[in-house]
Amino acid sequence: MNKDKSPQSQANTTSITLSRNILLAVSFIEGGAVMIIELLGAKIIAPYYGTSLYVWSSVLGVTLGALALGYFSGGYISKKYPGEKSLFFVLMIGAFFATIAPLIAPAIMQLTNPMGIRGGSLVSVLLYLLPSVTCMGMVSPMIIQLINKDTQSVGSSAGTVYAISTVGGILATFFAGFYLIPNLGIRMSSYLTGGMLLSIALLYFLRSKNFWLTSPTAVFLLLFFLLQPDYSMSTDKTRIVYNQVGILGEWTVVDYTIRDDGTNADIERRLLLNGIDQTKTQVGFEPLSLWKYPHKLGAYSSIKSVGSKALLLGMGGGSIAHELVSMGLDLDIVELDENIAHISETYFNYDKSKSNLYIDDARHFIKNAKEKYDIVILDLVIGEVQPSHVFTLEGFEDLKRIINDDALVIINFQGCLEIDKYSLGPKSIFKTLEASGFYVDYHYRYIDQPEDDVSRDVFILASLTDLDYKTLFEDVRYNQWFPYDDFYYNDLIEETPIDLTNALVLTDDKPQLELINSTAILNWRKNKIKENIQRLLDENMPIY
Repeated sequence: MNKDKSPQSQANTTSITLSRNILLAVSFIEGGAVMIIELLGAKIIAPYYGTSLYVWSSVLGVTLGALALGYFSGGYISKKYPGEKSLFFVLMIGAFFATIAPLIAPAIMQLTNPMGIRGGSLVSVLLYLLPSVTCMGMVSPMIIQLINKDTQSVGSSAGTVYAISTVGGILATFFAGFYLIPNLGIRMSSYLTGGMLLSIALLYFLRSKNFWLTSPTAVFLLLFFLLQPDYSMSTDKTRIVYNQVGILGEWTVVDYTIRDDGTNADIERRLLLNGIDQTKTQVGFEPLSLWKYPHKLGAYSSIKSVGSKALLLGMGGGSIAHELVSMGLDLDIVELDENIAHISETYFNYDKSKSNLYIDDARHFIKNAKEKYDIVILDLVIGEVQPSHVFTLEGFEDLKRIINDDALVIINFQGCLEIDKYSLGPKSIFKTLEASGFYVDYHYRYIDQPEDDVSRDVFILASLTDLDYKTLFEDVRYNQWFPYDDFYYNDLIEETPIDLTNALVLTDDKPQLELINSTAILNWRKNKIKENIQRLLDENMPIY
């Protein structure tokens, strides 16, 4: 009797038909699949629950928890049910859950909506991300068991498998983020990822003549086709004219018919990013905004003479850019997502020849800009989240380098000043600007609305010179161009001092803006779920 061979090692010897290199290739693919599934998980949830810190915490936490569960389960199964059949059966199950995630996610998110943004996003991710990532986590310990020849080589085998799996994850992250998801979208990327994993499992079962194990594929395909949503891109009152995923999330251009008398129709066109309105116009009048705040930004900007150099950080559909160009300003625009150039020109009738568009991060552009600007507008928001790295003491110090002494800096910030729990974000930006050496003023319209309606515009004005706004706003040049709004000093400046007692000075070391503004952010997202996302789902229209 050979005492060196345990029953476990004998089982391994008889069950291995694939070479070590093929098994390592499976590990490489599994590592890539994990990262693609994780990225898709974040993208799937974004149109409904957004991309706030809470959502990303849910995605990352569930992913790590699922991997830990998978590692433990894979180790147990590799001992109790050794052999390649168990490995590829697990891979096939993971393929199934990865593929159906975007099909079942809308229903899951609607069911979890009463739990709120934090609870709803966490439970949603648990339900549609946990099964597939757990299966992927089981693969590595099962492969280690298969390729391990003796106890002395366990460490080497484990290190090799996890290293190769990690390399696969790194490459897949770049591929999925830079090409796959932006070009093919969420559903097709999920189908391709799941299809690849399923094909690998099927090839093994056919090769090993385990035909009975291919029967779950028939069930899988049947469920896949049964779960396919019968979405409509157009109803009597709503039409999706564009839908594409970008680096910031899901871009959607949707038309709402507001009035139709049979002869003429008033059609409202909105640009949504992850379900949050970025631009609102009327078809036939685009890119002119139906909101008042772009007109107010145009009025502020018109204090500068024709030919003045202007910088707009954040483009959207082009409504604000249109107003600045109409004021005769020499305009540079910075936008992070290159999709916006196509969207603004094709669907919002923005003339891109009238300005210079730079695809860049706002802070990075400011650091590297060579121009000196007379006016800078920060209208930055990713869905409902403002990029905190731009609104820090160091960020404003960078900004000072590229503006003239009498330049006007305008920040449009979504928030609320009359309710303490919603006001800390804009107040902290105000205080941070003052700490950086700016003279700071503001305008905010106090209105009597329910406490949960906090999506209002706070305009923060800053300059390195103590500007005489009473004189500058005495005869606003904008009023001659756009007669529907007459702006005067009281419409543009609020003289009531802001209480900054509890406000923070935001720094790169402690970029706390999203955290201190979280109550307003979550409330904004909750309201927009009702206004946009739920409306589309109720009309059986896709949100991605």
